[in-house]
Amino acid sequence: MTSAEGVLRQPAAAASLAEFERGWKLADGTATPFLSYVDDDAAVNWSDELEDLHEESSRDHFIDVWTRGAMLERLGPVGTEGRIIDLGCSTGYLLEDLAAAYPGRQLLGVDLVAPGLAKAHELVPDAWLLRADVCDLPLADSSVDAVVTANLLEHVPDDKGALREILRVLKPGGRAVAVVPAGPGTYDYYDRFLGHERRYGSGELAGKAREAGLEVLEDAHLGSILYPAFWAVKKNNRRRYDQLEGDELERKVAADIENTQNSSLGALACKAERSLLRRRVRIPFGIRGITVMRRPGEAGGG
Repeated sequence: MTSAEGVLRQPAAAASLAEFERGWKLADGTATPFLSYVDDDAAVNWSDELEDLHEESSRDHFIDVWTRGAMLERLGPVGTEGRIIDLGCSTGYLLEDLAAAYPGRQLLGVDLVAPGLAKAHELVPDAWLLRADVCDLPLADSSVDAVVTANLLEHVPDDKGALREILRVLKPGGRAVAVVPAGPGTYDYYDRFLGHERRYGSGELAGKAREAGLEVLEDAHLGSILYPAFWAVKKNNRRRYDQLEGDELERKVAADIENTQNSSLGALACKAERSLLRRRVRIPFGIRGITVMRRPGEAGGG
């Protein structure tokens, strides 16, 4: 068994901190896929229904595959004893990619949606999974070597607080990679349905990261080649912002995702964009923003 002593704080409802062996072993002899640090009625800007929709669409959708690949390329080396945390891990697709790219490292996943964490445990049973608030992480200071977070911060009212927590838990020299939806002017019924607090303006996340005390290493866009068509669709969607509600809205969002699910053109555009970014060609707009940050200081061992 692996002890989390010194890394995690004890959940308020637990008599002691659980031991981990492909799941958390509780004092009463039972096991649980994740430790909970929030009340069952904690406010969550997400739902089980959205989790199901996300699970069905995000594993193979070209923009999500490209997003995960771009994040891994920018995360950099992590020592063999290193610890990587995925904030907003959902059903665990990024954790699964991390497990393949960084074998032997300790992986942690944080989310507020219990069904998603249960599915993530099935996918990556060796990951420490925590039901916790990204603005109040149950981790010790300077306890992780790297942080990734994809499509989470736009759901967090206090995204600056989340960035301060990322700074706190990172070891000096540790790197964080964050992806968020870009383009405030394209906020539409789709964003409203997904519970987005915002879409980010150019340089907005980088500015908030610097304000939190993080050093920004890269601030770029993903989905730039596809952006003109994306922009046109989103602008048209904004005309229907107040017309769609309830089941009709859910059906429309699901159809929008399905219509682009297996786009060979989209996959080709992402491949071309990867080549451009590797040659340091930056296009000042895109569907998503990707920001690479670092906690100032010298990296330690591990």
